Amino acid sequence: MASSDELSAASNGLGAVTRAQAVAQRLRNEIGNRVLAPGTRLRQLEIAERFGVSTTPVREAFHLLQREGLVRIDAHRGATVFIPTAADLCEYYEIRGPLEALAAAKAAERFRDQDATELEAMLDEMRDTTDPERYVSLNQRFHVTLYALSDRPRLAKLIADLRDATNAYLHIYATTGMDSERLDAEHREILAGCKARDPQRAAQAVEQHLTHSVEHVTSQLQLDHPSASTAS
Repeated sequence: MASSDELSAASNGLGAVTRAQAVAQRLRNEIGNRVLAPGTRLRQLEIAERFGVSTTPVREAFHLLQREGLVRIDAHRGATVFIPTAADLCEYYEIRGPLEALAAAKAAERFRDQDATELEAMLDEMRDTTDPERYVSLNQRFHVTLYALSDRPRLAKLIADLRDATNAYLHIYATTGMDSERLDAEHREILAGCKARDPQRAAQAVEQHLTHSVEHVTSQLQLDHPSASTAS
């Protein structure tokens, strides 16, 4: 059981992190480590007592996790851990593929040498981190930052929303042995295509990266939840 003091200490260790964010992090870890299984109903009072906090930060934590897709909040059933399905994931990636390839191609057309510095720094940190949550955050930043260079704000916004909707899958499966070397090579190939001002190369690199990613997550999802492949 996590006490109020323990959560406060965790918050202090992370800087300006609110108690709600500390509760959200604990729940995020439990979801990612399967302590809280998909479909589990999350009761505010029970979690508040277990973590030694009031129900207010727990309620706020639910909403934080809802924005990440890890929790579903229903007016009648309350908060539950989201239930991942392969069909749902594949549909999102089918939509994301052409959009992200287009954004990468447009970014390559407009790419400047100085744009590489920040993106390479993100890739270096992603390669070196052993924290799955940090990796997921950096991964999102890398793609969003790159696509913003396309100078297509509506396209970038569509992609960001779709990526947010599928981030829950990455949060859950970031701890299941992601192939960091392959991911690093694929990210650097995307960046290389942009640095070369080669729209076709950048687009193809993104398409390959997304194809490999959805294959990895889907295979892991089906191992953990064999019925998920047909769930809707």
